[in-house]
Amino acid sequence: MAGFLVLGLLVAFVIFFFWASGGDSNDALVAPGDIVENARGMAPPVDPRTLTVLTFNIGYARGPEGDNAGPWDESVFTTNLEQIARQASDAQADVVFLQEVDLAAARSHDIDESRVLLDKLGWRYATCVTTWEKNYVPFPYWPPSKHYGRMKSGQCVLSKFAITQSTRYRMPKPEANPWWRNKFYLDRAIDHVKLQLGPDEWDLFNVHLEAFDVPNRMEHARFLVDLVNKQGHTDRVVVAGDFNSLPVAAAQKKGFIDEPQADFSADTTQDIVAQGLPNLHEVIPDLGVFTFPADAPTRRLDYIWYGPSLTLEDAHVIAAPPGPWSDHLPVVARFGIVR
Repeated sequence: MAGFLVLGLLVAFVIFFFWASGGDSNDALVAPGDIVENARGMAPPVDPRTLTVLTFNIGYARGPEGDNAGPWDESVFTTNLEQIARQASDAQADVVFLQEVDLAAARSHDIDESRVLLDKLGWRYATCVTTWEKNYVPFPYWPPSKHYGRMKSGQCVLSKFAITQSTRYRMPKPEANPWWRNKFYLDRAIDHVKLQLGPDEWDLFNVHLEAFDVPNRMEHARFLVDLVNKQGHTDRVVVAGDFNSLPVAAAQKKGFIDEPQADFSADTTQDIVAQGLPNLHEVIPDLGVFTFPADAPTRRLDYIWYGPSLTLEDAHVIAAPPGPWSDHLPVVARFGIVR
């Protein structure tokens, strides 16, 4: 009898495991992103002479606390989304690159955060790609009341200008992860967005590289370089997002109080990008400018790279207070457009 009970429990566990780790509506390595046009949004500027770009890992709008601090009331998300939209508006952004955006997840009360932000900004255009879609994510592991549950999350680009195309490129998962962890692990991705900026078409790349595995992160950087170079030009190009890496010459590369296990000593991600895309420039060369963790920043993980059809006029991190509204701080850059 006990043997049948054990066998029954094992079968139930296997069924739950494969059900929970499934649920991806499109598991292709290359897939189109969803493009949304908000009919109530403002019409795009006709002949822009400047472009202001903001990148922000919004941490699904939970605020600066880590995942173990949840679950959170719905009011936390609505308040933080309001403030994130206000920051982008106050920065006079034209295009916003967002990472860790929930698109209907149990942990954030099924709010489609991209549509909320688009509506609050009053803009017309957005595109999102899904990077994490599971029937049930049992993390944080204990207690079960903290589990994420049903998951749909991704990366989004919100814009005053027309988005004509969006393509998701999934990148490899860490080989060092056990197979069962990779069954639940998010699919890091690059969203390649075609943007109609006045008379010209631009290539935008919204990036969210591997966070915990250094060799995998550097593999992602090489993937990014190859993808950008395949466009055949690097002039009308903006690459932005959460690279989860430090400037190679950063003074501190390990021993962080908030993440004592993090070690960037062997990480050359930013050099891979700089050497592989020599026509692009990063907006903030100052090694002392940090974006993470938002409430007491000690390192920079978030970057904006730009091509020669832009001239940099100003770039900075939007520091808290007020806020912070995420565990990252946003980076904003204002450019002149070269024609």
